[in-house]
Amino acid sequence: MVARSTIASVLLATLMAAAWSPSASACSRATWIGRDGSVITGRSMDWPYDFNTHFYVIPRGTKNVGIRGGLEWESRYGAVVAAGSMTPGGPIDGAFDGLNEKGLGANLLYLAEADFGKEPSPPKPKISMGAWVPYVLSRYATVAEVVADFQKDPLYIVPANFGPGGAGHPTIHLSVTDASGDSAIIEYIAGKPVIHHDRRFQVMTNSPVFEQQLTLNRYWERMDGAKVLPGSHQSEDRFVRASYYLKRLGDAETDPRKQVAGVMSVMRNVSVPWGAPDPEHPNIAPTYWRTVLDHGRRGYYFESALSPYVVGVDLTKIDFAPGSGIRSVALEGEKAYQLSGDISAELKPAQPIAYLAP
Repeated sequence: MVARSTIASVLLATLMAAAWSPSASACSRATWIGRDGSVITGRSMDWPYDFNTHFYVIPRGTKNVGIRGGLEWESRYGAVVAAGSMTPGGPIDGAFDGLNEKGLGANLLYLAEADFGKEPSPPKPKISMGAWVPYVLSRYATVAEVVADFQKDPLYIVPANFGPGGAGHPTIHLSVTDASGDSAIIEYIAGKPVIHHDRRFQVMTNSPVFEQQLTLNRYWERMDGAKVLPGSHQSEDRFVRASYYLKRLGDAETDPRKQVAGVMSVMRNVSVPWGAPDPEHPNIAPTYWRTVLDHGRRGYYFESALSPYVVGVDLTKIDFAPGSGIRSVALEGEKAYQLSGDISAELKPAQPIAYLAP
């Protein structure tokens, strides 16, 4: 019995270690562009544990600290971000996506090949990888502005392990989309930013790097997607399905409700259903939540896999004036799961986020 118990413990530990591996973080992002000028971006968050996710309102004039001893800056634009705890039970220390008052959105997804490199010498201004989304949303109004600045490689994004036992690796890439429909994907490879900038770049998942994802998708575009479409939870297959179903949405819909619902339906299609862990595939994690950004109308929607309700905030009705203060509302947990519709009234004063550090 002792030997059997020991073997079982070893097997459990092995499965848990695999579950926290980078390949477990399978997220997807897709942007729909309507003929009427509407731009809607959806993303899914697939992960082995919940993040204690909150909406945070960060007003103009906020004094931001990118990491202890690193870059400090003042917010030019107000923003709402979805932020949470990178380690279960830990403090809220990272932002995963968000939208600012100018309609610029940002989505942070995992990329196993990412490499921010060693801290440069001479040193650059530095921020936590958990502050990358707030940094972009608080400083820029358009994708073109983001690209122009990051082409100069202006700062060092500090990587840090996280999660149980520090098994989560700092490998991420960022997509940005604005109210005009312009898009860019920023990946750090061998310590340098690699930027893919084009409004046609409407889909992003995880590995391999974005250029290879485009090549794989071109192969599948030759197929009849109504008959042959890859159906697994792997990153490459999700990229192809999201691309296919975005096209199936067309671009003629003008009803904002149906536009948002259409993009949400695409994100549900590329999500991993809730269920028990699969011992044979411990790297596949369930989708914990989905968000949708309405860039033009400044709507920000959140759907938890554990709640039957969609909640959201209207940025046009939020006070972003300097001095209005940071506010937050929980999006996960039993109380949060009872909320539905516009939850702006639930926002309460909050402390600034202390971003993840090594």
